[in-house]
Amino acid sequence: MTLQWTVVAFILYAEIGTVLILLLPWVRPSIWKKFFNSRFVARVKSFSKIYSYAVITVLLLLFFDATREVRKYADADNAVDTRRLAEADAIVHMRLFRAQRNLYISGFALLLFLVINRIVGLLYRSAHLEAAAEAAMKQAEGASKAAKTLMESESSAPKDDGEKKDLQKKLEKAMKDRDAMKAQAENLQEEYDRVCDKLNKLESSGGDKKGD
Repeated sequence: MTLQWTVVAFILYAEIGTVLILLLPWVRPSIWKKFFNSRFVARVKSFSKIYSYAVITVLLLLFFDATREVRKYADADNAVDTRRLAEADAIVHMRLFRAQRNLYISGFALLLFLVINRIVGLLYRSAHLEAAAEAAMKQAEGASKAAKTLMESESSAPKDDGEKKDLQKKLEKAMKDRDAMKAQAENLQEEYDRVCDKLNKLESSGGDKKGD
């Protein structure tokens, strides 16, 4: 394996490790949000954007080059003369195998780059929804306690009735907000699970192709 494809392979391995770490089930999205907003990540982001675009451009060029090589040696293999020497035939198949290997490596490196960006976006959204759901729950609990205290009081003044109605309205609004946040969180979790399942299927299919 040449130097450039060795570097691409290491990039692919690093992306696989990053995806596995991001998919750890016991790490909450809020923790990832704090990590992404940390000073260290902010410093890395300040100069990593240009390098990431450069890496993507190089990966695209290598992917197209690998595609061209696969077509080249596949056509050469189809046009093989049956009287050709076995040694020359083995060389063509070896080059075709290398071209296919390079195609898989560069293709999966590009795919995992997009998957990582998608997972990070989902983690951000999940963290925001989690914080909003917690705030709505606290608001609902506070309104519920206030309403319960008011209902247990023996006072029946019109002023208290007005406050009671106001608190009941706030309680109903808080409960609706909580239910909406819960539904959004469930939808986000389903989307997150779908992306994870799709990634696992792609990695499994990639492993099968490399094994072939």
